Amino acid sequence: MDNRDSYDIPALRERMMAALGEKAEAYPHQIEQRYPHILEKLVQFWGRAEADAYLNGLMVADRADRKGFPDEVASELFKLSMIHGALQPGNASGSLGATTGWSSSELSSEVDDFISRRSNR
Repeated sequence: MDNRDSYDIPALRERMMAALGEKAEAYPHQIEQRYPHILEKLVQFWGRAEADAYLNGLMVADRADRKGFPDEVASELFKLSMIHGALQPGNASGSLGATTGWSSSELSSEVDDFISRRSNR
C-alpha cells in the first residue's frame, strides 16, 4: 500500500468526482484508500486514451509474480473501465449500454457475478 500522506487525496477526490459527473457513485473509494498512486494516474489520464490503456494494464496480469487486486479494487477498476470506455469518441450517445451492451444495473450484476466466481476459486 502507498503512503497516503504523499498524495493530496482531497484534491484527487474532487477532480475524479468532477470527471465522473453523473457516474459519481462509481468513485473508487477502495482505490483511494489502498492505492492512491492509481487514483492519481486515473485523474491524470481520465478522458484520454491513456486511461483505457492504463486501466487495461491494471486488469490484465502481464507478469507471473503479480497476485492481483483484492475483489473490491478489481470491481472498481472494472466499473471505471466500462464508464471510461463509454466516454470515448465513436460513442455518440455517451451511454454505458451503447458501448458495452449492458445497462448500469446489468453491469452492476455482472460485476457482482464476476467477483463471486473469483472468490469461489
